Amino acid sequence: MDDNDQAETFERFEPSCILILIITGKIIMNIFISGAKRRSVSPSFMGYFCLSLAFTDFALLISVFSIHYFQDFAIWGVRFTTYHICLLTQIISHTYGILHYPVFVASGLDYYLTIVKSVHLSRFCSGFLYCAVVLLLWTLAFLYTLNIPAGLAEWNAGVISHQCTFYISRQSFYLSAAIVVTVFMVLVICCFEVVALIRTMKLTTYCDKTVILFSYGNEWPIRSTRCLLTSFLFSFLGTWAPFLLIQIIIIFSCAHIPGYMDMNVAWLYFMNSFLVGVSYSLEYPNIPIIERKLNVDPFIDWKYCVYPFYTEDSQITALKEMPLEVVI
Repeated sequence: MDDNDQAETFERFEPSCILILIITGKIIMNIFISGAKRRSVSPSFMGYFCLSLAFTDFALLISVFSIHYFQDFAIWGVRFTTYHICLLTQIISHTYGILHYPVFVASGLDYYLTIVKSVHLSRFCSGFLYCAVVLLLWTLAFLYTLNIPAGLAEWNAGVISHQCTFYISRQSFYLSAAIVVTVFMVLVICCFEVVALIRTMKLTTYCDKTVILFSYGNEWPIRSTRCLLTSFLFSFLGTWAPFLLIQIIIIFSCAHIPGYMDMNVAWLYFMNSFLVGVSYSLEYPNIPIIERKLNVDPFIDWKYCVYPFYTEDSQITALKEMPLEVVI
């Protein structure tokens, strides 16, 4: 094989190798995020969808790697070549790209019913319902992608790599912008409370772990919507500040991220924490201390933010045993 043939072969297979490396990195990130979350949380739609996304990413990696390795083969009469690597990734990118809004709405509706409206279903019924909704969303998204007009697909394309054109989702861009704007609006509205809370900040240890304590004084319970929002803001930023910074950089740089990377487990749990905080804010000041309602976020323990603001007289005596601080 001469140099020209080697160069052509390298150019032909380079996109496949890049895709395999990128998708492998995404799966490693999914595993890391899944390992970092708390294990004992109540089931939610977002949790089930994240599992389905991780499975889809793994299936995509196996498919791309198989096509890249065998190059030209047939299964049940269907022939697969290296061309199908681009085709398959394009389909996945479109499917991921149109799911941001539906997942956001479905998860928000789930928390509105379970947290704000206190709708309670058995674990079996809720699990069956979540699985059905997740399956329905994936099915509708795939059907829509496979039937999308070719002209519209080309109009929405944004990234071209070695003849592979990948879909760029505007849904994730607008959702990121909305979350960033909301966080900064809360920061501006509660600026005085933020300064006061920072002044009371102190480090301590609890169960051999370093924690940050913020004191609200001697009042119990605390009756202030702004203080509650400030508490939520500190908890949210204490967990997701690096990811929020990444979103800000992406927004201002107008970075083009392919759909198969834009939808990931880290982004979904970031959005999940935002929705949980919004749900608790909507229910204030009537937030009942029920473990299944306060234990829905696998990354933020919101109950330490809620306890100082709890106003149920029958439970005040028991809650006074807890410190007048918010633990981040």
